[in-house]
Amino acid sequence: MEEFSRLCCYIVEDYYGSFLAQIFRQLAQLGRLSVQQLAQKCRFPLRQVKIGVATLIQLRLVYHHTTYEGLSTYQADTTYAYNLMRTGRLVELVDWSLGSSAAEIIETLAAMGFATAHELETEVLEKTDLTQPISKSRFQILLKQLVSSGYIKAVRETHFQSSSDRRQDVERYLRDNRMIVTGTGKKVAAEAEAKIDSELERRVKSSISAYDVSQELSRSPTQDNTTLSIDYSNLIIRIRNDRVAGMAEKVFGKGIAQVVRAACSQIIDVDPRSFPVRLVENPANAVQRLDAAKLCSDVFHGKANGGSRPNGTNGHHSNQTNGVTGEDQIIEHHLAVLAEGNFAFLQQEPNNPKSWSINKPKFTSFLRDKEMYRLIGESLTEPALRVVRMLADKGKLDERAMLDIGLLNAKELRKCLSGLQTMGFLELQEVPKDPQRQPKNTIFLYFHDPERVQKVFLDKLYKTMSRMYERLHLEREKVASTLTKVERLEEGTELEILPAAELQELYRWRQKESWFTTEIHRIDDSIAILRDI
Repeated sequence: MEEFSRLCCYIVEDYYGSFLAQIFRQLAQLGRLSVQQLAQKCRFPLRQVKIGVATLIQLRLVYHHTTYEGLSTYQADTTYAYNLMRTGRLVELVDWSLGSSAAEIIETLAAMGFATAHELETEVLEKTDLTQPISKSRFQILLKQLVSSGYIKAVRETHFQSSSDRRQDVERYLRDNRMIVTGTGKKVAAEAEAKIDSELERRVKSSISAYDVSQELSRSPTQDNTTLSIDYSNLIIRIRNDRVAGMAEKVFGKGIAQVVRAACSQIIDVDPRSFPVRLVENPANAVQRLDAAKLCSDVFHGKANGGSRPNGTNGHHSNQTNGVTGEDQIIEHHLAVLAEGNFAFLQQEPNNPKSWSINKPKFTSFLRDKEMYRLIGESLTEPALRVVRMLADKGKLDERAMLDIGLLNAKELRKCLSGLQTMGFLELQEVPKDPQRQPKNTIFLYFHDPERVQKVFLDKLYKTMSRMYERLHLEREKVASTLTKVERLEEGTELEILPAAELQELYRWRQKESWFTTEIHRIDDSIAILRDI
């Protein structure tokens, strides 16, 4: 089983226990299975497996597909299983932006997996453990705010199918209705693929408006035709913007960091590779034009800096930056400072100097390169990192060229190249000068492949996180008896009931759990940068 699937199995076990994790593990390891095959592999009674599979589908952890012959098969949804680990952070983000009541709604919807607006309303209003009970009108207002802010999305029937099953169903539907032409020519095939992509895009569209939700709530529950689920994209955006702002703050100070955070917040589309449609990228969508009015509002009057005016490059509050006055002029000046530095993804419009935009491909490459260099720097010493940067900048080079450019001695360079190649950070290409391929007549070119290095790091991060969950499980087993007692107690009564030894054991466990959780979230930040933006 690959590292990512193994990690997802640990996450499911951590959240839902060993029974559901065992079913999920078999699907993740073996792929598509029927419920009878699952019962055989798991060695569980068929009735229990059916209940477990139904629960996993409700939690959006399993895809299902039924053929025309009536055979139903199931596959593990590892993407959503991984997102389980992000649920707590998303709830905290909602609490920060919309309040604790909105966070309770998100937490309830996450526990349900998916639900209609009426089902979610009923579940939230009937909860008795809320510190501040939510009225029906308050719930409807908060739900519309969550939808408008992108924390909740619609779930269609096709979202419960794997990407390959979706595409096959769409292709079969179009062919059966003679909406695409069959043929072997390139033009015919391209037209067919375009129609399949268009239909698939329509089926998997997950956007929903607050007005649609309001209409759903105004109708009878029997007329509900839209199901809702939480959307993790805002958390990815937050991680991305925090990382960019942190880079800018180290170089230019808090004021300019607030500006770049507000600018990057206007890029709302993330994780395009998870979208199950193979659409050709439109060059016009590669550039995001910045809204100057919104930029000023976010920086000077919004949450970008907690309500204070942006700081100058020296870190002190100032209404003027190097003689520049006025909010719009200060913003333009800060953007110009950023663009002249390493933040080259910020671009000034040629025909309108006061208009700015962000080049999305450059922005994505900037973040991923910075993250990879940071991870490489943590693994290696300075000469090796310099070699990687040199090859990333110059392309393919032989030893002699690297000696001249990098100002390194031959022994030090060969040691670095050997280590980098072993760790998968460099690749070697042999260019023979004669058919005999003699080493003395062969040019050895070293090069840095960012995509391959990205996969190497993701695999290492998945493995590290898997070991974190495995160790967390072992540590939890050591204090299982104490935790069982605590679960039966009312919150806050541990001091009065537990003996001193068990109380000390409980405190040590909570400290370890907090440490493991912090480390897992730190690793997840790197995964979000390398994989999801």
